[in-house]
Amino acid sequence: MKLKTEISINAAKAYGEKYDESAKQLFLNPEIIAPIIQMSVPEYKKYSVEQVIGMIDRSSIESTPVDSASAMADRLPTEMNSIGEKLIRYDSHFKAINPALSDKNIKFYLHIDLEVQNDYRPSSPKYPVVKRGIYYGAREISSQLGIITEETDYSKLEKVYSIWICNENVPPKLRNTVTSYTITKKDEIGITDEPVSDYDLMSVIIIRRGEEASEGIFDYLEGIFKSNIDRIEKYVDIKDNENIKEGVKRMTGLGESIYIKAYKEGEETGRAQGISQGIFQGEASATFKYVQKGMLTIEEGASELGMTPEEFKESMMKAGFKVPETV
Repeated sequence: MKLKTEISINAAKAYGEKYDESAKQLFLNPEIIAPIIQMSVPEYKKYSVEQVIGMIDRSSIESTPVDSASAMADRLPTEMNSIGEKLIRYDSHFKAINPALSDKNIKFYLHIDLEVQNDYRPSSPKYPVVKRGIYYGAREISSQLGIITEETDYSKLEKVYSIWICNENVPPKLRNTVTSYTITKKDEIGITDEPVSDYDLMSVIIIRRGEEASEGIFDYLEGIFKSNIDRIEKYVDIKDNENIKEGVKRMTGLGESIYIKAYKEGEETGRAQGISQGIFQGEASATFKYVQKGMLTIEEGASELGMTPEEFKESMMKAGFKVPETV
């Protein structure tokens, strides 16, 4: 267990940031985003993926840092302690036309936050993902109004979706499930007749993946995280988009628990090929694999393992991996 933990930590250090950045970049493409919201957001379910792509405001797609300073600056002094709220950065944050409220003359939008959460039950720190989703959604609602004053027009608030794709550490009974958490109305005394759009302002959607992907959204996400372009193209046409295809290739292995995989493959390769035992074994086999796939250059792989390029290529061949040709 200690060896497994040490290799996991070192693999995370070497590759975690690269994979996270690849994921964030991929989910900034409307073509990749559209099938997810078409299959999970009720407002889009009766529309085709192509129609949903057209509803996404491309200029609004970004990885956005949000703090509370601008929204809180004009509040009363007793409320100023909120100005120290945590700076959060959305993985993918964008606006898309709300077809339920819009017409040809007036456009209303949904504000959507799309997050990739590798650990469904994080331990450092420990928190339920749904609570984080609610917090992100609430911050997105407050950020729509900018500086809060007595003249603030709350009628301008538009609905927010916080969508979380959870890849790992999902309990077996929760795998391959999608759950929506919404604001609803319950009349306690009497019956009221208020527009749903006045209070239906936030939904958190948790998508929990499993090892075996079924049809629909899980099949689509399996294609993304395992770099299966043919599977992705069952849901969206990307055949002419080389940038997206390249982004998909860089996602290889992200959905398969990189750290545990690095440990297992290192252990198996070490037994078969005689690579040194321990942490280096796990790091080396994982590094060889990523160089073989073209995700790292020979120079980058050698640097990760503290070798010269010549030593790295020799070790790579001895381990049974194919050394890519250099131009």
